[in-house]
Amino acid sequence: MKIVKQFGVAAAVILLTLSFASAVFSQDDQGSDTKKLNPTLEKGIGLYKHENFDEALGVLKKARLEEPQSTLASYYLGLTYKQMQNYSEAVPHLRDAVTSSPKIMGALIELIDCLYQTNKLEEADKWIAEAESANIRPAQIAFLKGMVLLKEEKTEAAIASFENAKALDPSMAQSVDYQVATAYLKMGKFSDAKNVFQQLSLVDPNSTMANFANTYMNAITEREQAMKPFKANIGFYWQYDSNVILEPSNATVATDVGDVGDSREVTTANAEYKYRINEIFDVKAQYFFYWAKQNNLGFYDTISNTFVLQPEMNLKGGLLAFPTAYNITRVNDKAYLSSPTTSAVYNFMVGNSNMGQAYIKYAYKDYMWAPTIADEDRSGNDLGGGFGWYFFFMKNKGFLNLRYAILKEWTDGANWGNLQNDANATLLYPVMDKLNVTLTGGVSIQNFSNSNTIYNVYRHDQVYTVSAMAAYKIYKDSEIQLQYTFVKDSSNISIYDYNRNVFSAGVEVKF
Repeated sequence: MKIVKQFGVAAAVILLTLSFASAVFSQDDQGSDTKKLNPTLEKGIGLYKHENFDEALGVLKKARLEEPQSTLASYYLGLTYKQMQNYSEAVPHLRDAVTSSPKIMGALIELIDCLYQTNKLEEADKWIAEAESANIRPAQIAFLKGMVLLKEEKTEAAIASFENAKALDPSMAQSVDYQVATAYLKMGKFSDAKNVFQQLSLVDPNSTMANFANTYMNAITEREQAMKPFKANIGFYWQYDSNVILEPSNATVATDVGDVGDSREVTTANAEYKYRINEIFDVKAQYFFYWAKQNNLGFYDTISNTFVLQPEMNLKGGLLAFPTAYNITRVNDKAYLSSPTTSAVYNFMVGNSNMGQAYIKYAYKDYMWAPTIADEDRSGNDLGGGFGWYFFFMKNKGFLNLRYAILKEWTDGANWGNLQNDANATLLYPVMDKLNVTLTGGVSIQNFSNSNTIYNVYRHDQVYTVSAMAAYKIYKDSEIQLQYTFVKDSSNISIYDYNRNVFSAGVEVKF
């Protein structure tokens, strides 16, 4: 679970605060030799107890060489490695302390902790069973057992063990409750986890534990918002388009049709409902609406409706989705385009700050206006695919996205079949808490399949797009958006060569 992973360090810190070290449990020396200590060992123990771990390490290594059978030397050398967080080196020395004679039974706590830290869970289980049998510090052993079970994905058993630890030693309540809450997170019981964290934050609001609990609660709140079954947004924009009709840049081929630029009012809306079948499967239904009303060039008024049904599979480390959609677009109040599509999309996480994406898509486009000649009929089939990469930064609030896609179009008319290669980059940067800036740049290279029957050449287009948007949150999920987009289509057929500038200002409200 992503939330648990994000705060894994916090859990480790909480575990270390228990400090199952001899500094806390002085009786760990019991069962060791009562005779006068070797001077080297005595010096090493003194350095350890004064927390001079670097010097203690060298001295205790020497003590072990001088007395290889001394369980006290092995115990303190293991403790020193543990305090320096070198858990793998600590394990063999602590193991000697509980297997050689005389045994230092208190070393079991330290050994189990180090085995947990190094993911040697099977051996940890073995020593936990021995500690339970010998009734050694039952509360601490029950706590560590819960930690091991949690790592073994035995979440319900882990919670039971944590609760047992609290019953045996009420002073461990905070540490236990913290781990129980993280266990609820792993089980997807966000409401239960949030309640426990809330109680923890109230016990001592200024404590480190409370800070961790508050951080978790904020993350859970964001998660709950993202997991809401129903979401919707609506946007209202004013736009100015410098080239609504895509008039050619070359004045010698442009036709004098009057105004080519115009302002318009745009309304967008999106509604989404997600039904979760179980932990693996869910289904998402979406609806997208777009309406643009030109102020002067009414012929280009546009209404678009898109319906999407998307089954999803939540895989380990990834999400596999199969969105199927249908779009109907009307221009000048007449049906213009009908297009069903289907695709497969796979998103997968790499660590906590990288996500890959791969997809394949098929679409059929039915242009419903009769073409001027048969060769200009754009109706046909599209098949494409691509991949992308997201790098998240600033606590996952910002990202850089790089994408590449290839698309093949087969059209009924000879003049529009083409092979298209697209490359895009998007950067979202959180300038401040309420202000995000998004920069986008891309190029699309289109090579047409047939010689154009009107101009007798093979058409080649290069379409460049750059865009900048600033979004400022004014209240909760409502924001003001200012955007500028520039499009340059560079074509070897002059009539398709054009420049376009679009300015946009508006507000978007999310529910």
